Amino acid sequence: MAGVRMTGMVSGLDTETLVSQLSEAYQTKVDNVKKEQTKLEWKKEAWASLNTKIMDFYKGALSTFKSVSTYRTKKATGDLTGVKVTAGSNSVNGTHRVQVMKTATAQMWTGRQINKGTYEATSYTAVSDNTKKLSQLTDNQGNAIGSQIQNAKFTVKDADNNEYKVDLTDKLGSDATVEDAVQEINKQLDGSGIQIEFAAGNFRMSNESAISQEVQNDEGETVTEFAGGHDVTIVAEDETTAKIFGITTDAAGTKIEPKTSDPDKDPVTTIGGTTKFYEEVRTADAKVTGSSKLIDLGIAEGTEIKVNGNAITVDRSTTLSSLATQMAKMGIEASYDAGQGRFYLNSKGTGADNQFTLEAVNADGSASDALHTLGLDLQVGEEGRIDAQNAEIQYNGVTYSQTSNSFSINGLTIEATAEGQMQTFTVGTDSQGIYDKVKEFVKSYNSLIDEMNTLYNAARVKDYEPLTDDEKKAMSDDEVEKWEGVIKASLLRRDDTISSLLSSMRSTLSKAVSVTMSDGTTKNFALSSFGINTGVYTEKGKLHIYGNSEDADYADFDDSLMKAINENPDAVEKTFSTLGNEIYNNLMKAMNSNKDLSSALTFYNDKQIDSEIQDYKDKVSTLQEKMQKEQDRYYDQFSKMEAAMAKLQAQQTYVSQLFGG
Repeated sequence: MAGVRMTGMVSGLDTETLVSQLSEAYQTKVDNVKKEQTKLEWKKEAWASLNTKIMDFYKGALSTFKSVSTYRTKKATGDLTGVKVTAGSNSVNGTHRVQVMKTATAQMWTGRQINKGTYEATSYTAVSDNTKKLSQLTDNQGNAIGSQIQNAKFTVKDADNNEYKVDLTDKLGSDATVEDAVQEINKQLDGSGIQIEFAAGNFRMSNESAISQEVQNDEGETVTEFAGGHDVTIVAEDETTAKIFGITTDAAGTKIEPKTSDPDKDPVTTIGGTTKFYEEVRTADAKVTGSSKLIDLGIAEGTEIKVNGNAITVDRSTTLSSLATQMAKMGIEASYDAGQGRFYLNSKGTGADNQFTLEAVNADGSASDALHTLGLDLQVGEEGRIDAQNAEIQYNGVTYSQTSNSFSINGLTIEATAEGQMQTFTVGTDSQGIYDKVKEFVKSYNSLIDEMNTLYNAARVKDYEPLTDDEKKAMSDDEVEKWEGVIKASLLRRDDTISSLLSSMRSTLSKAVSVTMSDGTTKNFALSSFGINTGVYTEKGKLHIYGNSEDADYADFDDSLMKAINENPDAVEKTFSTLGNEIYNNLMKAMNSNKDLSSALTFYNDKQIDSEIQDYKDKVSTLQEKMQKEQDRYYDQFSKMEAAMAKLQAQQTYVSQLFGG
C-alpha cells in the first residue's frame, strides 16, 4: 500500500473520492470474485454438514438394517431374581431353568485396628555435639555408620609433592568421640597445610591460612600475594572414606586452594562431606500413623512379609503406608487407612484362582508375629476376612462353576447376583426389538432424504449475492443473516451428487428380493410385502410402515411388518439385509469414486472445491495488486497537478506584487 498522501491542498479537490471512483471498475471485479469465493466456501460448509448426516446414517441405522444378526435378535423373559439372563442370536428358543448356588467373590481382608495405643517413635537429627561417640552416629534412617570413620584412609599431597597419609585404623577406640577423630586426623595432617573440623553434622576440610604480603605489580600497584601458598590435593583410598569426607577417589584427587583477592579475608577454601551424621531421638507416647515405622512397632529389621510368595523385606525406613504401597505391587489391592488404623486388602479378581496368601518370617527363616502386629493374622470365619470363591449355578440340570459371575452358556449370558431358588425363563424371538430397529431405519432414512430433497429442490435465487462490507454496514445483523440464509439454502440446488445418491437409494428400496422358502419354493419380496410403502408423490420417496402407531396417517393400517417378523422371519431377514447391503455398498462406492477429488469418508469433491477456492483467492490477490497500481498512478497524476497549480499560484502572487496588486 502507498504511504500517507497529502492531496487536494491546492486544488481543493476530494482526491480520495475521485481516485476511488476512477478505480471503481477494478473494485467491482475484486468484489465479484470475492462473492464467487464466498459462495463456494458456503457450499463447502453446506456439503460438510450434509456429509456428516449421510455418514451418521451409513454407520448407524443403515449398518444395523443390513446386518443379518439384527433379524435374529432374541430375548429372555421371566420374573427372575438374583440372576439376569440375556439371550444371544444363537440361543435356543424354549423354557429354561436356572439357579444361583454361589456368587463369585473377591478375597477381601479388613485388618484389625492397630492405632488404639501409642508407641515409642524414633527420629533422627543432625549431630552438632563433638562429644558424641562415633558409635552413636547414624544416617537419617538410623543405620550405624559412625564406626566407618575408624577405618578411614586418605592421602594429602601439597604443591611440592609432599604426601601426608591419614590412616585411622586402630587409632580410635570403641568409645572414641567425634572430637577424638578430629584431633587424630589433624595430628596426622600436621604440616600438610590442611585441617579438619566437624560442624552441622558434617566433617569439613580446609586449607590453613596462607601467609600474605604486599608487593608492587608491573603497573606499580600495591597488591596482596600469598607467600608459599597452601594448595593441597586429597585422595581417598576407598569409597567409604570418600563419602564421609567429600573427597574423590580419582587419581586427580580433590584440590583445595586459597581463593580470595581481598586482603581482609583469610584465603581459606573448605569442602564438606557428602554424608550427614545423625543421632537417634526417641519420642514416647507417639500416635500410630501411616508414617509409623515398622521397626518402632516391634517388627524386626530384615523381617520378610510375603504376598503370594513374593517377599517384602522390612528395613529401617519401612512405614505402614510404604508397606501397603509395596504390597499393592504384588498382584493385590492394598491400602492403609490412617484414620481407621486398618489395612484393607483385596484380590484384583473374583474366584478361587485369584485368592492371595500372606506370610511373615524373621530374617533367620523362623515364623514372625509381624502379621499379628499389623492386624492381618485373620483366621477363617473371623470378622473382616472374606475369602475368594467361585460362582456356581445350575442351568437345565447341569452345574457350572467359574471365577466370574458372568456365564456364557448355550448362547445365553447369565449374570449371577445373589443366591436363590430354581427359576424358569423363556427364550424367544425379540419381535418388538427387531420391529423397533426397522422403524429406526425408516425414521433415519426419511430424515436424510427429506434433508437432501430440500437442498436439491431449493428455490433459485437470482437477485441475491454475498454482501460487501459496505453493504453489510447499511443493514442490521438480522437482515444480513436472513439475506445470507437465502443464498446458503440454494447452494446445493440441482447438485448432481445429491441427485445420484437419492436416485440410488430410492431405486434400491423399490427392488424385490428372491427368497427360498422352507418348502423349497422361491418367492419375491419387496418392502411393500411387509407393509412398508412410499407415501404421496410430493414426499419424494419417504417411507411409511403400515400400522406404526407413531405415524398418524398410517396407524390404522394392518401391521404386516410385525406379522411377518413373527410368521416369516427368514423372508424378513433375507429381504431387509439384501437391500440394506446394496445401499451400504453403493454409498461406499460413492465415497471411493474419485480419490483425486475427494477425501476419505467424503461423498462430495472437497479437494476440488478447496482448489477452486484457492484459485479465487489468487485471482483476488492479483486484481487487488492491479487496482493498487492503478490507484497509485491516479494519485501520482493528481500530485503532479497539485504541484503545477501551486507553482502557478506562486507566479500569480509574484506578478500581483510587482504591479502592486
